[in-house]
Amino acid sequence: MKFIHLSDLHIGKKVNEISMIEEQKYILDQIVDGIKKEKPDAVLISGDVYDKTTPPLEGVLLLDSFLNKLDDIEGLTVIIISGNHDSAERLSFGSKRMKRSGLYIKSIFDGDLSPVVLEDEYGKVYFYSLPFIRRADVNYVYDKNFTDYSEAISFVVQKMGLDVTQRNVLLSHQAVAGSSLSESETAVGGIEDISKDVYAPFDYTALGHIHKPQNVGSERLRYCGTPLKYNIKEVGYKKSYTVVELKGKNKGEAFCEISIRETELVPRHDMIKIEGYYDEIMMMKTDDDGIASYDYVYVILKDDDYINDAAAMLRKIFPNYINVNYDNKDENNLSGIKFDIEKSGNQTPEDIFVDFYSKMHGDSEMNDVQRDILNRAIEEIWKDEE
Repeated sequence: MKFIHLSDLHIGKKVNEISMIEEQKYILDQIVDGIKKEKPDAVLISGDVYDKTTPPLEGVLLLDSFLNKLDDIEGLTVIIISGNHDSAERLSFGSKRMKRSGLYIKSIFDGDLSPVVLEDEYGKVYFYSLPFIRRADVNYVYDKNFTDYSEAISFVVQKMGLDVTQRNVLLSHQAVAGSSLSESETAVGGIEDISKDVYAPFDYTALGHIHKPQNVGSERLRYCGTPLKYNIKEVGYKKSYTVVELKGKNKGEAFCEISIRETELVPRHDMIKIEGYYDEIMMMKTDDDGIASYDYVYVILKDDDYINDAAAMLRKIFPNYINVNYDNKDENNLSGIKFDIEKSGNQTPEDIFVDFYSKMHGDSEMNDVQRDILNRAIEEIWKDEE
């Protein structure tokens, strides 16, 4: 049994108000081409199909186009669950009708844990779907009072009534303890870590939510990651989808033999980070420096002084410029500055500022010109006070 593991498409996403829809069209077409070559039995999409609970029209149309292309692939089953970014109701619209064409969408947790059953030369494979749920959802559906997240999810897994002599696969959108978060996940909030032991009975768990592709303790418990980079913290990541193949399960064995590999995805435009001094960056020739003009660019400036209109000027070179920050000694020293409040109460305004300047500049002293400017400023301020 071969299947493709996808998740976190985040269709309709904007990065610093730049729409990623064209990039998503490109990468989804690349995924469709890969699926046609791989000829899998199924495609699993483990949540966060949309970026927002109310997706833009162009995002809805893109998902519809993607699913239609998958529907055209003969013999392919598609199973989708909702993530914390999705609207369960919107994602499930028309799902009963879609089952007739081999598309199964499980977006609302209602206690129905019946699996999708596929069959190959080794026998049956049971695909269970667990959309993103909170403890409150479990407590409501089963009239329980769980206070521990792992216990709540473990209870749901037990309710599935798994036959462990068969091959069992789970789609789940949760944060699992031991996984490595990127900056992209820190903003979504509201998801407690659950123990990886919850997923122990499954031959493979197709996880969604974490944007960095990774195994969690075992290759049988895996995040495939996002198909595109959406944050500066992901600049160094290679994006991919995961191809999983299950062999048969021998009698008495806990798990079937499994083969897992990544297929790299190449974006239409990459997301990169450029560090340097403003004047040097402004002299870059994008073609000669190996930087595509329309790459999504984060700029880190090393200049001591802040550059007026830096964003507007950088955008002339990089049309898809995303953001600019400074990485200089002044900014780096800010977080470590501490003042003695009792001492400062006995200092003159000049002494306080000189002390501040010294801490900002690595114990450097102000020169005579700077001191003169400071004293004139202080005189003006105190004159107004008088």
